[in-house]
Amino acid sequence: MNNIELTTYYDGQCPLCRAEMHNLMLRNTEGRVAFVDAATPGFDAAALGIAHEALMEALHVRTADGRWLVGVPAFETLYRTLGLPGVAAALRQPLLAAAAARLYPWVARHRHQLPRAPITWLFERAGRRAAERAAARRCTQAADGANDSACRL
Repeated sequence: MNNIELTTYYDGQCPLCRAEMHNLMLRNTEGRVAFVDAATPGFDAAALGIAHEALMEALHVRTADGRWLVGVPAFETLYRTLGLPGVAAALRQPLLAAAAARLYPWVARHRHQLPRAPITWLFERAGRRAAERAAARRCTQAADGANDSACRL
């Protein structure tokens, strides 16, 4: 049974992209999202019907029904799907949506030049929170299955 709802194509050579995708992968406890590093040697974007250059300019998400989401709409959908509805809702608010739509292309163009220290700090914190929440969900699921011994410390 395939429960993949979204396939995410990202630039694995970009520290910012890699950090955010790692954070989202930690939240992908139900396996609803597939993550594909489009910077991997031999990756064939043409097989998807898209130019590799276009794919590397912005985050691309493909839905199970074949629709493409690019940039901010891709992030909004990922956040909603992976249990961050507050972040997703914020990206739909008119002022923040307008700011994100203007800022994202600049960030995407300059992503390889952004300083690593703040990226690492921000995403390490987010990653720890994601891992803690994922572990708590697994414990809750195990407890619901009458085997809570896996969650005891």
